[in-house]
Amino acid sequence: MSRLADRWTDVSLRAKITGVTVFILFLGLIVAGVGTMALLRPTLINQQTTELEQLRSDPSPALAPNADLGRLTANDVLFANREYYVAILDADGTLIRDNRFVGANEATERALPELPAQPLTLDVVAEHQRSGDFITLRSPSGTEWRAILLEIRDNNVPSGSLLIASSTSYITQTIANYVVIFTAFGIAVILLGAALTRLLVTATMLPLAEVEKTALEISRGDYSKRIMVTSPHTEVGHLGESLNVMLDRLDGSLEDRARTIERMRRFIGDASHELRTPLVSVRGYAELYRMGALQDQEQIAQAMERIEKESIRMTSLVEDLLALARLDERRPLELAPLPLNRLAHDAALDARAQAPEREVTVVEDPSGPEVVGDEHKVRQLMTNLIGNAMRHTPAGSPIEIVVSAGTAQPEGAPGSSETPHGPAETPRPGGTSGATTRPVPPETPMARFDIVDHGEGVPEQIRDKIFGRFWRADTSRNRETGGSGLGLAIVKSIVDAHGGRVSVHETPGGGATFRVELPAAGPTDDTVPVPRLRP
Repeated sequence: MSRLADRWTDVSLRAKITGVTVFILFLGLIVAGVGTMALLRPTLINQQTTELEQLRSDPSPALAPNADLGRLTANDVLFANREYYVAILDADGTLIRDNRFVGANEATERALPELPAQPLTLDVVAEHQRSGDFITLRSPSGTEWRAILLEIRDNNVPSGSLLIASSTSYITQTIANYVVIFTAFGIAVILLGAALTRLLVTATMLPLAEVEKTALEISRGDYSKRIMVTSPHTEVGHLGESLNVMLDRLDGSLEDRARTIERMRRFIGDASHELRTPLVSVRGYAELYRMGALQDQEQIAQAMERIEKESIRMTSLVEDLLALARLDERRPLELAPLPLNRLAHDAALDARAQAPEREVTVVEDPSGPEVVGDEHKVRQLMTNLIGNAMRHTPAGSPIEIVVSAGTAQPEGAPGSSETPHGPAETPRPGGTSGATTRPVPPETPMARFDIVDHGEGVPEQIRDKIFGRFWRADTSRNRETGGSGLGLAIVKSIVDAHGGRVSVHETPGGGATFRVELPAAGPTDDTVPVPRLRP
């Protein structure tokens, strides 16, 4: 049984459908044929019975033309209708005359019935007429005849009987012809059904062949191939559309994976380059000291100073890399309402302490806008942007921190370059939440702050690149001028984690304006305005 099931499993779907269709047709034809034949014979017997009953009432159709029932002659029987066997019997049941030999050949003679061994006397005839039954006769060849007996009266006195028999051979022949014809038509129907089923299944399976071909080409590396769906409302069409959707997503995933790998390789290369430079310097000074090339204390102190600076550079770079790694992990943020005026005030104080010669001004919003975010990350966000402005503007150039309440701009607004960001959770005040659960809708109320400088500005053609990791407009890779190229990448990651938006604009009169928009927390009753910081 299991072997038969295994063989059936190995049969193709096309052959299975064709075989099942032929089997169903065969069963249907067998049932129809047997049922028809079971009804056909009784129907024909009933027709013969009706004819004999009519002959019982009026035997003229079975006799010779113009026969007189009251005065039958030998010719009336001798030239009787050849469809029937007609015989005249005397009162004792002895055969007087029949239509056996007139125009009959040997075969016909053998086919005619023989009289029963029991004489058909007048008593038998009378009993037969009262019961209305038929007499069954058989020919030497075995053919069955059904007969009726009628009394013959001479001067109203019974003198004999008239026997009329009808053969059942035509019934048997009709059934045989039916079987032959039905079998021939049945075979034709089965062959035609098998052929049409095969053609239909083959035509229906053509899209599956296309699916197979497409899958083979994709397995060979051609991920751009798609399935041509000609009949989208069929099952195969639904399958093709579903596979196309799956292939689109797979292709997109592969492209994202390739881009991620490429970015990772570039990131590793840039990080290796950034780390190699200070390491080479540290190693060089160490080898000079080991070989005794540094003779006096002044040279040794200078070498130690350079080693210390290069170590500070490596420490800063490693800390930036760790910060980016933690942001990429999407660790939960400690979200709470944060007053932007106060954060801007603190950031300005820190900037003035770092560069006293700088004029750092805070332009507050009287409404005291608040954002929902992680205080440490938002402070780091302001610090990085202010540090970037100080690094890329002339010494003594003023910097403004402008706080305002507003709504998020739609992506791609004119005059800005907004960074793409993935899904982020809508922040909840006073709670701890993960950083990636659902995107913030564009209509979510936003508060913003701008870091405005008056340097050379950011050319429009590179505004969509400056937030990339290790990307710097200064290609000299000098730490003192160009930095490591991670500051703005950290800014972008922090903004993305909060579900916000960062963009670059041109400052009127020259310079760059970095605008950060974060989800607003809404006004609170205990909001205390912070006095404007004067330089």
